Amino acid sequence: MATFQPGSDVLEVTLRDGSYLIDFQFTAEDTATIAAALEAAGFRWIEVGHGLGLHASEAGKGHAAASDEEYLAATAEALHTARWGMFFIPGIGRESDLELAARYKMSFVRVGTDVTQVERAEPFIARAKELGMLVSYNAMKSYAVTPAEFGQAAARVQSWGGDLICLVDSAGGMIPDEVSVYFQAARDVSDIPLGFHGHDNLSLSAANSLRAVELGAALVDSSLQGMGRSAGNATTERLVAILKKRGELPHIDLMATMDIGSGLIRPLMQNRGYDPLAITSGYACFHSSFAPKVRQYAEKHGIDPRDLIVRLCEEDQVNAPDDLLERLSHELAAAKMPRVISIPAFGLVHRKNVHGMDALPALGRALRARAVKAGQFSALNVVLSDRPLAEVSVSGNIQTMTAHTMGSVTVGSSAQLSSVLEAVDGAVDIILLDVDRKSAFAESPGRLARACLKQSRLLTYSDDRIWLDAVENQIVRLLEEIVDGVPIVIAGDHPRSRRLALRLADRGAQVALVCDPGRTGSTADPLAYLAHEAARLPVATLDSDAPELTDWLQRARLVAAWPREEAWFGSEYVAKLSPETYLIDAGIGSLMPEALDVIWRHGARLIRVNIWPALSGALEQAHESARVCEEALGWSELGGIPVVAGGAIGRDGDIIVDSVNNPTRVIGLADGRGGVVFDYDKQGAARVRRVIEEIHRRLLSPLE
Repeated sequence: MATFQPGSDVLEVTLRDGSYLIDFQFTAEDTATIAAALEAAGFRWIEVGHGLGLHASEAGKGHAAASDEEYLAATAEALHTARWGMFFIPGIGRESDLELAARYKMSFVRVGTDVTQVERAEPFIARAKELGMLVSYNAMKSYAVTPAEFGQAAARVQSWGGDLICLVDSAGGMIPDEVSVYFQAARDVSDIPLGFHGHDNLSLSAANSLRAVELGAALVDSSLQGMGRSAGNATTERLVAILKKRGELPHIDLMATMDIGSGLIRPLMQNRGYDPLAITSGYACFHSSFAPKVRQYAEKHGIDPRDLIVRLCEEDQVNAPDDLLERLSHELAAAKMPRVISIPAFGLVHRKNVHGMDALPALGRALRARAVKAGQFSALNVVLSDRPLAEVSVSGNIQTMTAHTMGSVTVGSSAQLSSVLEAVDGAVDIILLDVDRKSAFAESPGRLARACLKQSRLLTYSDDRIWLDAVENQIVRLLEEIVDGVPIVIAGDHPRSRRLALRLADRGAQVALVCDPGRTGSTADPLAYLAHEAARLPVATLDSDAPELTDWLQRARLVAAWPREEAWFGSEYVAKLSPETYLIDAGIGSLMPEALDVIWRHGARLIRVNIWPALSGALEQAHESARVCEEALGWSELGGIPVVAGGAIGRDGDIIVDSVNNPTRVIGLADGRGGVVFDYDKQGAARVRRVIEEIHRRLLSPLE
């Protein structure tokens, strides 16, 4: 039975070699999703798993987001026609790992060693063949031996039963003529099928892969968006386009391939990858100056601009006349060309229902995987409960912010706090710790955290203040920034709700603060002392049964239910609200259960407070402040001239730079009183010039 079909094919290695770029953080769900998408696009060979192969995580070679067995199970579930496999390095992988892979019916394995140690592959090639797998030998760093020695390795691999030997340009330094010489040397002494795996350090991976195809390679490796170690691999989208221009790969859908790369992989590279329209332009020989016009016609007719580019260039590669674009657009719209491939949903079953400390490891892994793939910091928000908890409460919500990916846990005692901190130390980049005073915590949470944490950075915040910020921000955003003169009711009277009333009143809102049932008293006068303009502070304090409360509720644009303790805002209050009124559950669970049915029938717009934007702001502020203190703040010298940065006050004439540790620019001259002077006299200009010259010298000597 033939191992390979006639002609060349692409081995898609994004899920294996591409994982280097994200610290091996493709999850099992990512693997299933991307592998299924590749199969749907027509790929017949797909490699998955840890970049260094089977057993690499356990061997301490970088901890992947999933175990080998999880990758195997996910891929076996996702793929039905494509052949799939994993990498295997003797000394990292073990025979038992091959046996595990065989139980999941893995199609092929790629046994890799440095080309100078080819003999280490022999027993594992033999065992993999016994287990029914196709076996490729990857001659890593192939350039380290002569072509003749590479040929000898090929002959040995064939004698051991290997199905293919792959020429591996690990450093991305080979040129096409060298590929020819090495291939010919292997052909001179064996007839084993050949493959090629190239890196793009000299931007020759595509050219080398094309040469390998011209020489009859059975497989050439590539990754979506070129995602991979060092300078990356041959780019799948571009290599497929090149080979399709030669009439190769009729089974692969180029447009679908570009969609997968653009939609699933490019975001992991902070959108630094390759534009599908640019690839299509090269494929069709389309001049980019016509791109705006093509986009207009594509948008007008609801078609894919790539399809229009291809059809246009089949008739005219020089111009883009309007009448031709209009006709082709009509034809494409009438043809209703299918585009989006279908990918099943994975990862929705087989999840264990765990709570408390048992849920922390999974949260830590998920935070790290998401943060690394987004190019962000991972953070765990640790909230202190007002009352003791039987076990740690782990939130299932993970939030992606501007620069951070954050999860949250709540602890009810110092012992629980210690356990959480010790469990996640080093698993996340940042611990964002609530340090509000709580009765359940006898000792300082901040001091406890400082003693426990050895690897993760500690940042602190006030949960009480953040919650207040969150409610205020949500109210202001819902009212589209126009708060002055707007009637607002706050149902609940306690320190946080009073501060909210004050803030809204200072913004000019008409505020009614409603006391909890059983409580009375005037709060308006004490609040007035804290207002910016006390004489104009329009805060009314009402009892929960006050007759005038009805009028307030009927007029209110927004009501925030925020009781001191137990919920009391019920159906009798909700029924008085206008259908256009926003009703915010400011304390989470601040509404009586029977009120909810009335709300849905009555039509008021019910919203729960969203703390994440305020928490994100607090984290960004704390992290940036810490960074400035550690990296920028200080007094130093550059080129013998005193410099200051990060808020440090210098003497009159000192140079202010953006950072004392990593300066990139001069800001101005210190005036000795904390101010900045931007107009330089002759002496000041000379000092600034000397500092700039030193900055330039350091920028051009990064390894110094």
